[in-house]
Amino acid sequence: MSAPALARVAAHRALLEAARRGGYVRDLLTASESPHALDARDRGLAMRLALGVTATSGCLDEALDAFLAKPNKVSPRVRCALRIAAFELLYGGTAPEVAVSQGVELVRASARGAAGLANAVLRRVSEARDAYLSAEDVAPAGRAAVAEARRAGLPVWLAAEIRSSCGDAARPLFGSQLGVAPLAVHVNPRAEGSVDAASVGGSPSALPGCIQGADGPRLVASGLFERGDAAASDLRAQLVATAATRPGTCLEIGAGRGTKTYVMAAQGRRAGYAREHTALDLHERKCALNRGRLEAAGLIDGVRLVTGDARDLDGALAGADAPPRLFDTVLVDAPCSGTGTMRRHPEIPWRLDHADARTGLPGLQLAMLEQAAAHVAPGGELFYATCSVLSAENRAVVEAFLSGERGAGFSPVPVSRSGIFSLPTFAPAAELLRACEDGDGMFQSVPAPGCYDGHFCARLRRNA
Repeated sequence: MSAPALARVAAHRALLEAARRGGYVRDLLTASESPHALDARDRGLAMRLALGVTATSGCLDEALDAFLAKPNKVSPRVRCALRIAAFELLYGGTAPEVAVSQGVELVRASARGAAGLANAVLRRVSEARDAYLSAEDVAPAGRAAVAEARRAGLPVWLAAEIRSSCGDAARPLFGSQLGVAPLAVHVNPRAEGSVDAASVGGSPSALPGCIQGADGPRLVASGLFERGDAAASDLRAQLVATAATRPGTCLEIGAGRGTKTYVMAAQGRRAGYAREHTALDLHERKCALNRGRLEAAGLIDGVRLVTGDARDLDGALAGADAPPRLFDTVLVDAPCSGTGTMRRHPEIPWRLDHADARTGLPGLQLAMLEQAAAHVAPGGELFYATCSVLSAENRAVVEAFLSGERGAGFSPVPVSRSGIFSLPTFAPAAELLRACEDGDGMFQSVPAPGCYDGHFCARLRRNA
């Protein structure tokens, strides 16, 4: 008999707390005191187990429940311990004898009398691993689709939606689903003389201000975020924000904590643009966080923060400090499924509701886009962006908008030809967008091993 490894205990504790609070396991594990008592290797294992179990929880339960006589009678603490061991057996590459032994000890620490049950169930999960992942229990007609979903740790319906939306690009997405997404940051123009790629363990990008492949621990230790000298942002999200950076007035809808606000303010300065930026979000707390970061970064000049509902822009803007009613640029950063960012947010696959992804979110997105269109000045541009890979939220929403009354005066134009990319320093970045554009110039990236996240952006010009 041996005690469970500290990394597994830390992962178990964080997973239980996330379930209790309905929170995010990464945040809880990072903020908790216990990981700091571990060495770097164990901290990494604890994070990998916690994130992996979260990302594949439905598949883990399915595999476990096949060998539990009374699945509904298993306590949350015991189930959580069983999930950790099952993840190691199915997806983690841990030696079966280690995964089973450690799983039994983790269960024993939660409920001593359940150790025998855990031993029997985990051994059977180990023996059935290949058959489960190959979906041998499913009729031949549906076996391939179920096996694809199980190997990626996804709900079958979500894997099918991704396959339908992404075509051949779905395979590398599924292959990267349980991997680590690369880290990129955007550097404040004021800090470019003191912050370079080597200092954060990364490499320069074709996009001005962007450092790609940065080292997370080195970034955290650097203090760059606290000083406002950099903001963490996926490379492809930075491309979208840069494309929407234009001279004149801008309305950013769905600004959240302000990562795109930060990037747009920084890129506007690099481009020498005179800009007035109104950043709107539904939540006052997020607006306050946006303001605080911009102030720390020295990027607040010309930026107005507004709290309000994007489905009632007239009402939201009427309560603000005399913003314009028509804008040269409107960016709708729409609430979405987040399916392009599942590696960073492992809660998404098993919390996402099928009806929301198919109809609920697209309905909200279309309503926001139609509201936004009424605030684009003649000759101005409307950008619609999500971090989803589902066509129902992306191209289908844009097509529904363009075919309706509110979209009749708009025409799609390539994102890569946005005006900022005509500037010599920004021109090389346009190729990064063109690599993922369709025939109408709409940008859609898809995650893959070693690649950045899935983002969508359509650029629509209003007729003068």
